[in-house]
Amino acid sequence: MDSKKVIEKLIKIAENQQKIIMKLAQAQGLPPDSLPNSGSTFGGGTEAPATSQPPPTGLDPNKTQKTPARAFYEAMSPQQQGILVGGPEAHGNEMRIKFKPGQATQANYDGLLKLLQNLTSQNRIQQAYQLKSV
Repeated sequence: MDSKKVIEKLIKIAENQQKIIMKLAQAQGLPPDSLPNSGSTFGGGTEAPATSQPPPTGLDPNKTQKTPARAFYEAMSPQQQGILVGGPEAHGNEMRIKFKPGQATQANYDGLLKLLQNLTSQNRIQQAYQLKSV
């Protein structure tokens, strides 16, 4: 196949994809004037209009989506969750946990401390907390 036919096929694929995107956007209830130019920009020489909306500001890609206590709790294994009364609570620079009776062992504490330190080093929790049993 020569390069001209390959380019024509690629243009046709791109136009079909553009039609699908337009249909999906309309199915989502977006008004037609908020969508990019529905005319083909491939092969016809027409240009898409400039966007009238400025890009969003104030977005922080490093912002965590969960509270530190929730991220810590969700990272725990079911066994680790089972040794606690409720979930951890973040207070200042402390991550407070409460063990069930008979579960407050050094090994259990060390396992949770190591998990908390790993989450901090992976930036899944962005503040260094001290683990405190209450």
